[in-house]
Amino acid sequence: MELLGGITIIVAGLMVGNELTVSLFLHPTLNKMPDDVHARVVQAFARLFGRVMPFWYALTALLTLVLVLMHRQNALLIASAVLWFFAIVYTVIFPVPVNNRVTKWDLLRLPATWKMERSKWDRYHRARVVILLAALVCLVFGA
Repeated sequence: MELLGGITIIVAGLMVGNELTVSLFLHPTLNKMPDDVHARVVQAFARLFGRVMPFWYALTALLTLVLVLMHRQNALLIASAVLWFFAIVYTVIFPVPVNNRVTKWDLLRLPATWKMERSKWDRYHRARVVILLAALVCLVFGA
C-alpha cells in the first residue's frame, strides 16, 4: 500500500512538474522567439504532448482512484481524485481543442489569429496547473 502511494506520488509529481515547466519556462521562452521558430516548436510540442499526456493523466487519475478505493474515508485522497478527474474534463473542453488546431497549422501560412490562440492556450494551461497543483498537494498529504 505504501508502495502504491509512493508510485502514485512520483507519477503525479512528474506530470505536474512537466506541466508547471511548460507554464513557467517553456512557453514564456518561446514567446520571445521569432514567430517562425515559436510556431514550429509549439506545433512539435503540441503533437508530442497530444500523444503522451492523455495516458499520463489517465494513469495518474487511475492510480489515485485505486488509493481512494483502498482508503475510502480519506478526504484528501477523495479530493485529489476529484481534482484529477476535473482536470481531465477541463483539459478536454478547453486546452485540447486549441492544441488540436495548433497541430494542423500550415507553418508557411500561419493563421492570422495564431498568437491569440497561443495566448488562449496559455491562459487555459495556467488554470489547469493550479488545479493540478491542488490535486498533487491533496494526494501527497492524503497518501
